[in-house]
Amino acid sequence: MKYFAYGSNLNQKYMQWRCKDALSLGTHTLQGYQLVFRFYADIIPSQDNAVKGGLWEISENDEIALDRYEGYPDLYDKYYEDDIMFYRMCDENRNYGLPSNGYLEDFLAGMEDFGLDPLVDLNANLGNSPSQATHSKGDNVAYAMQIIADALGIEL
Repeated sequence: MKYFAYGSNLNQKYMQWRCKDALSLGTHTLQGYQLVFRFYADIIPSQDNAVKGGLWEISENDEIALDRYEGYPDLYDKYYEDDIMFYRMCDENRNYGLPSNGYLEDFLAGMEDFGLDPLVDLNANLGNSPSQATHSKGDNVAYAMQIIADALGIEL
């Protein structure tokens, strides 16, 4: 089965630890969605946006392991598009908020594992996102980009 990852499951080291049979197939773009942070990565429908992520080939055992890790079916639910499975949070009213530094570091390492540019692709993935905290979208994206730049040791 093909599985689309857009958050911490981009990280190849941790994915191999969780899913012994998983094979990286390269990048994939999921049209009609945008990335949001609800303290963990989530994607929401958004007609004019797209999310770049990683595509994995996973076994049934890997899927079971991912279900456990993602808190399926309580925290995340499964969706399918073009024979590709992905997870989305069940509670669409869950508060927006930036992830922990540790989660963000794993997420950024995963983006680099797939050859995605954290500053360019993450900004594009966020799209025209709703406010993800108490700040406006622009302030929140700027804040997220600064955290990412700090984690990468670069200046904006």
